[in-house]
Amino acid sequence: MNSKTLFFLNDGGEMGKIMRQKDWSKTPIGPPIDWPSSLKTTLSIMLNSKFPMFLFWGSEHICFYNDAYRPSLGNEGKHPEILGQKAEIYWAEIWDIISPQIYSILAGGPATWNENQLIPFYRNGQMEDIYWTYSYSPVTNELGQIEGVFTTCTETTSSVINLAKIETSKDELEFAIDAADLGTWDFSPLTNTFRGNNRLKDWFGLPHNNDIFLDDAIAAIIESDKKRVLKQIELSLNDYESGGRYDVTYVIKNKTTQQERIVRALGRAWFNEEKIAYRFNGILQDITQREKAMNELKASEERFRNLVKNAPMGIAILDSENFVIKMANDMALNIWQRTSKEALHKPLFDVLTEIKESILPIFQAVKKNKKAQHGTEYPFKLERNGVTQIEYFNFIFQPLIKDDKVVELILVAYEVSDMVKARFELQESQKQFQNFVEQSPIAMGIVKGDNLSIEMANNALLNTFWRKKKEDVIGKELLEIFPDLKGSKYPEIFRDIIRTGVGVSENESYVVLESDDGIKEFYSDYDYQPLYELDGLVSSVMVIGTDTTERVLARKKLEEFSKNLEEQVQQRTRELNTANKKLKQSLISLQKTNDELEAFAYISSHDLQEPLRKIQMFTNRLVERETNNLSEKGVNDVTKILLSAQRMRKLIEDLLEYSRSDDTGTNFKSTNLKDLLLQVIENLNSKIEATNTSITYDELCTTSVVPFQIKQVFQNLIENSIKFVQPDTEPKIKITTEKVLGNTTGIKTLVDEQTYYKMSFKDNGIGFQPEHSEQIFELFKRLHGKLEYQGTGIGLAIVKKICHNHKGAIMATAELNKGATFSLFLPEEL
Repeated sequence: MNSKTLFFLNDGGEMGKIMRQKDWSKTPIGPPIDWPSSLKTTLSIMLNSKFPMFLFWGSEHICFYNDAYRPSLGNEGKHPEILGQKAEIYWAEIWDIISPQIYSILAGGPATWNENQLIPFYRNGQMEDIYWTYSYSPVTNELGQIEGVFTTCTETTSSVINLAKIETSKDELEFAIDAADLGTWDFSPLTNTFRGNNRLKDWFGLPHNNDIFLDDAIAAIIESDKKRVLKQIELSLNDYESGGRYDVTYVIKNKTTQQERIVRALGRAWFNEEKIAYRFNGILQDITQREKAMNELKASEERFRNLVKNAPMGIAILDSENFVIKMANDMALNIWQRTSKEALHKPLFDVLTEIKESILPIFQAVKKNKKAQHGTEYPFKLERNGVTQIEYFNFIFQPLIKDDKVVELILVAYEVSDMVKARFELQESQKQFQNFVEQSPIAMGIVKGDNLSIEMANNALLNTFWRKKKEDVIGKELLEIFPDLKGSKYPEIFRDIIRTGVGVSENESYVVLESDDGIKEFYSDYDYQPLYELDGLVSSVMVIGTDTTERVLARKKLEEFSKNLEEQVQQRTRELNTANKKLKQSLISLQKTNDELEAFAYISSHDLQEPLRKIQMFTNRLVERETNNLSEKGVNDVTKILLSAQRMRKLIEDLLEYSRSDDTGTNFKSTNLKDLLLQVIENLNSKIEATNTSITYDELCTTSVVPFQIKQVFQNLIENSIKFVQPDTEPKIKITTEKVLGNTTGIKTLVDEQTYYKMSFKDNGIGFQPEHSEQIFELFKRLHGKLEYQGTGIGLAIVKKICHNHKGAIMATAELNKGATFSLFLPEEL
């Protein structure tokens, strides 16, 4: 906002500048552009006045003040944090004093005037006794409604103190002090006469017109304080060297009403040339409310200490020079895994050496900028149970400033490691699932809610069935994209699944669908399954479909052909009839094989994985709830169940990948293989960083491939090199590319005069015996035990199939404990 928008904050000195620069959107009152005109007018008057002014605005008593008032807040106290904040919080120490007057004004009461009122508050790092002369008056809007309390005030602390000092030496002391709500006394030791003003007499319960004797004044002091006060009087009257100073606090009781009052007596004895006291006078101040406030403050401080000690977040205070731990609550010690004896009064980086590298720069920034430093989900290294690991924290490091110097650091932090790690795992799981769905050759999508909103659709679904672009369908309703489905059975099928949670499957369903390229008739095997939220409710439907048009049409043609053939069979010879029977058997066998493959894919993706998922889910629940009730052997058995389930899931997923790797009907396109390699390295980033794997590569090549299949080859080869690394060795993988002719490779399946790209993946792993160079590409072939190296023995079989799909080859060479080299051969042109 420019100066025209903030015209009411123009000029105004330091406070005007602070108000213009403050982010008011984070305060209870909101941005200045929305402030009422009455507030803007009042602020304009305040900021341009040289008289101290303060404003309590609205029902939450939001604080504003001008430059003239600013010195009253001291150097270390409420300025500038109090600006725009609730008065009840930032004036807590005096709220019981000023709030009745504020509420009275807001309720329509008359304006107030208070002169030389003692209102102590916190400033310059401590509570100070401060005297004020001030007035409270209402601020009204155009409708005459009271919206705030306007305060004009002058601090009279110095005046009151100086006046007290001056008036103690004059006979008229009681009259001047009377205006300051103080009792006065004047005692002559030589004549034993005692005088006091009317206020003192009222406190003591004595008539105004009666003379006072010292014994009357002493009698008003409660018994428990009397001896101490008499001793102090005697000391002041007889100790010339001390200057006769007298300062004592005690309790008096009104003789008539029995009301007790806490008073502070300030005075001195005056001595003649013979060093004999001839006069003893001073003032008596009623500090009952202040003492009660101080007692309440002490109780509040004690409650605050207990709150800090038992707070559910770590809180510590450090010296700013050597970062010595001056205070640490129970949660901080728990985070550090240290006792108070091990931590307190010691430098933080001696107690936790592993955090110095990450935290020291933050401390230095706090000291340099004199501003708090914040962190959200910030990673710190902490040693726990002898292991240094990364943990995550939300924190604020706040400086405590004195004399414009950072003297202490206040640390507040709470751990969010479980939440962050869980989110990382969830994100990784979601990423893996999304990659699986996106790259799947099977049409897959997700339809959500009763309005059938399209939440996800992979390329196979978009290209094969819908013939739509992704940006044209995601987030839109199914019936909006395909209005011709309104009269079909499919919308109600989706809604029934969401309502009942029961999936639906159908084979060779006849579908007529109008899309961007016209009307298309086709047959489809589909499987619609419910997706559950954390609360157990069904929110979406997973759509899985396979285009079976060619299969159905082929079968129908075959049926028609068979029918015609039967009419001709009688005219054919026995030999032809026999051949026809063989052909029919071959076709039936082929059909059976196709059906079995489809059934296997269905069972693997649903019927096998669903009970396996439940085994894992309920076993994990058993571990979470019953770990303390299981024996050590029971825990080991449950752990073995989980590991076996994980291996089985991996085996199923690898079998599915193996079955899909036969797909030679997928579109080939010219692709820069270096781009595919970089994508694979990005996908494996966490595993590469965790194992400190080094991967070097050249420019590779550009050729016609099925991108997602080649990415699968690269990923399997890199993961194998990382998995089969030698103990205590960091994996190193070198990828090189060269052109070769088929007849120079020694591989019989390659065309002799055809040019191939040879990509070699060389690692420094455990290698294998040369005689196993062919066996490792066989399905389920493993050269090591399943507990020694995890895996299913399918990965390299998939690699070999994909190479054959691309009319290429794969070969491996190695020596035991000296690494292995996998050479991939792809045609320069298909």
